[in-house]
Amino acid sequence: MKKISFAGICALVMLVSCGGGKTSEATVNPNVTDSEEPADGIERMMLYDFTDTLRTDGKTFIYTIHREASDSLPLIIDDEGNRFADNVYTLTIRSGGTTVFQRRFTKATFSSYLSKEFQKKGILDGMMCDKSLPGLRFAVSVSLPQSDMFEPLLMKVDTNGGIVITRDERGEAELEDDGDGV
Repeated sequence: MKKISFAGICALVMLVSCGGGKTSEATVNPNVTDSEEPADGIERMMLYDFTDTLRTDGKTFIYTIHREASDSLPLIIDDEGNRFADNVYTLTIRSGGTTVFQRRFTKATFSSYLSKEFQKKGILDGMMCDKSLPGLRFAVSVSLPQSDMFEPLLMKVDTNGGIVITRDERGEAELEDDGDGV
């Protein structure tokens, strides 16, 4: 099981993320602020929307990542008894005015790639564009809440809407050198 600092991975991924084919600036629209003390004792991540435009395979794509905490998924309880809502991500990819991919993701989508500990105690907490290749590649993370422990995954979406998920076995040094489009 890989245990790497999430902040370190995020910084490295942002350095190499979808850079070469980007045609406009990314926009982040956090719609809700974090609550300091949730009334029901369940901690939730804030609602989040991210949209970016990039070019790959000779086409322009607009992708949107939407995250929201879900009260319908099982609660995650950490070793101290803190309760956390798991998240649902919706990824939408459009090209030429047509939606070429739209799918809702939960931790269960990635469970066969996770250790038992992360299946039980982790939350789906990250999704970002990692690269444009033939298709688009997204880095996905499932983490233990309020820690820097996470399991990294890669999800490749081809331009026809096909999807392939793998464990991200790259080390931090490989991520730093991974700016060549491969």
